[in-house]
Amino acid sequence: MTNILVFGAGKSSSYLIRYLLEHAPKYFWQITVADSNINAALERIGDHSFGTATQIEIHEDIIRKRLISNADIVISMLPPALHFIVAHDCLELKKNLVTASYVSDQIKSLHTEARNSGLLFMNEIGLDPGIDHMSAMKIIDEIERLGGDIYSFKSYCGGLVAPSSDNNPWHYKISWNPRNIVLAGKSGAHFLLTGFEKQLEYNNLFKEIEVMNVPGVGKLAAYANRDSMNYMELYGLDKVKTMLRATFRYEDFCIGWNAVVKLDLTNEVNLYHTKDMSYKEWFMQATQSIEGKTPEDRIKQVAEGNALAVSLIDWLGLYNDEKIGLLSEASSADILQKRLEEKWKMSPQDKDMIVMHHEFEYGRKNINARLTSTLVVEGEDKTYTAMAKTVGLPMAIFTKLLLTGKIKNLLGVQIPTMKEVYKPVLKELISYGIDFNESYLD
Repeated sequence: MTNILVFGAGKSSSYLIRYLLEHAPKYFWQITVADSNINAALERIGDHSFGTATQIEIHEDIIRKRLISNADIVISMLPPALHFIVAHDCLELKKNLVTASYVSDQIKSLHTEARNSGLLFMNEIGLDPGIDHMSAMKIIDEIERLGGDIYSFKSYCGGLVAPSSDNNPWHYKISWNPRNIVLAGKSGAHFLLTGFEKQLEYNNLFKEIEVMNVPGVGKLAAYANRDSMNYMELYGLDKVKTMLRATFRYEDFCIGWNAVVKLDLTNEVNLYHTKDMSYKEWFMQATQSIEGKTPEDRIKQVAEGNALAVSLIDWLGLYNDEKIGLLSEASSADILQKRLEEKWKMSPQDKDMIVMHHEFEYGRKNINARLTSTLVVEGEDKTYTAMAKTVGLPMAIFTKLLLTGKIKNLLGVQIPTMKEVYKPVLKELISYGIDFNESYLD
């Protein structure tokens, strides 16, 4: 019996765990799901005979190490900051590790030791990062195989609400980690555009957006995402003149969120005693450095008079007389997250939507060409979301390929940019409806 340990039973784990359980009888897998919320773990396992749920606080060293010691492979669906704790144990206990998160400097520092120990720590094998890497490298390798020279690459991805469930003015509902939504964009952006490096600070990120028509979807807005420049080396595109990675939202969302950022409502440092505090009292304290006697005046000040921004923030109820009700001290980011989880909550039958879109410009045989590749996936409901599907299935498929010996000789800290990974993973994803529509425009 092969023991697979999954840390985390949150929003993005549903498809991952279902896939592993469905394949467990064939491969004699035992699936252990460990989470601080035992009910969440039990819900994911159900009554499956090859599944076990267990409760754990991740900082409980003895229990955590015992679970890892009994596993043949570990999958971490924990918040990114906690992966290193698990990775360190995996290194000590000689276990392979799979995560969907960006490779942190801490994880990267384990590369040599993991490689020398014959271990593989596969990261960034979810959606974004993950499917973006694999689908991009598939096209890059094909263009280069045909003798083409790529000079522009743009990659966009976003988790959105499906049109059939879009019934609020923000055109957004939460289908993944709400904390990541609150903190999105804080690192700013660094990218290359027509030969010129551009940097955007957090305060301007949601104002400097690109509005575009996406095949099969329509009009979307995109804001630049993190440091795109790193991907020139990762993808072998050191000669490109444009390298941009960006996140999709609807334009109204960006208008509203631009005001939220400039109001400093995502601040994680300043703390408030929120037990008996109203949202309005918090709002006025948090924005006291901004001119204006009323909340509306202050929003208009940062939003340059945009009435839509005022109405969007008003809809969230960020300055009404309702009590916040958090029992301990909380930052503005904590308070905002609580409100967003209430206002952007998905109802049981709501559907989300994932949109990924690549644009390549390249030259071949003295002819310039343009290629687009677009993925649109809709979820089933609140539990089996498109986000969970596109994050979880690549991880599950890779785990199966590794355990069955289909992927060999990969060691150390890796991301899925190599053919031996992306070809079989993308091929199986097609059978689950995760399939790109490519269009070549000469």
